[in-house]
Amino acid sequence: MDYFEPKTVNDTLALLAKYGDQAKMIAGGTDIMVDVKYKEEPGCLINIKKIPGLGTIQENGGSLRVGPLVTIREMETSKLVRERLPVLWESCRQFASLQIRNTATIGGNICRASPSGETLAPLLVLDAKAKLAFSDGEKTEGFNTFFQSPGKTSLGDKGMLTGIDIPYPATGSRSVYLKHAVRGAMDIAMVGVAVLITPDSAKNSLQDVRIGLGAVAPTPIRAAKSEALLRGKPLSANLIKEAAAMAASESRPISDQRSSAEYRQWIVEALTRRGLEQTWKAVTGKEVV
Repeated sequence: MDYFEPKTVNDTLALLAKYGDQAKMIAGGTDIMVDVKYKEEPGCLINIKKIPGLGTIQENGGSLRVGPLVTIREMETSKLVRERLPVLWESCRQFASLQIRNTATIGGNICRASPSGETLAPLLVLDAKAKLAFSDGEKTEGFNTFFQSPGKTSLGDKGMLTGIDIPYPATGSRSVYLKHAVRGAMDIAMVGVAVLITPDSAKNSLQDVRIGLGAVAPTPIRAAKSEALLRGKPLSANLIKEAAAMAASESRPISDQRSSAEYRQWIVEALTRRGLEQTWKAVTGKEVV
């Protein structure tokens, strides 16, 4: 296995062009090193930890720009993330163990493209954008199209994630990330649900609502039909029940060693209902009736 520590993005892209699908990129290494030990050793390992400028969290007007080398622990302890992007902060706080959070990077979590990736559903509801570099130029892409299938992204084997732009939610918005796992935070999500709501000015109805689902489809998804049902309406217990059932119907889970598909759909319904109730109470101070 060849090993490289490029110092620039261009050097990294040149290595990707040379080695193609034989190359694997390493940032924190919490996933790839397990693969190297127990699965297949890649032909080329590219360690990008020494590329400057990829490990910062910075405000960028009305958004936060996060470098792919920022660790999950740095996200968890960032005052900006906690105060401005609480749904993402909550997902980082529930990410594996402290030891893993100290090493794992947000870029690695994104590019791994696991359907159960902890930060992915929150990034979807925040309408975050990926900054991507290729040998023929750069582009920005939303995460709704970036994730293509388990372990596959629009980067292919030639591109590199260089940043994440995360717009701040509208004033008055509230959000929550809810996770169900066999061993709590120490395990990957059996189901993850991110909910973000924005009330109208009178706090009587939902001006906007976004629901992200993780671990229940080949990629993280938005529950678009459920969102459309809720948008523009006042929340009631009956509406929440209908919307939660619709979100469950939009999911496409599989049965595996952690859970049956049917149980995952039931959990989607329960967590969606809970997320809507919690965020609405946070906005209005009242229980849904």
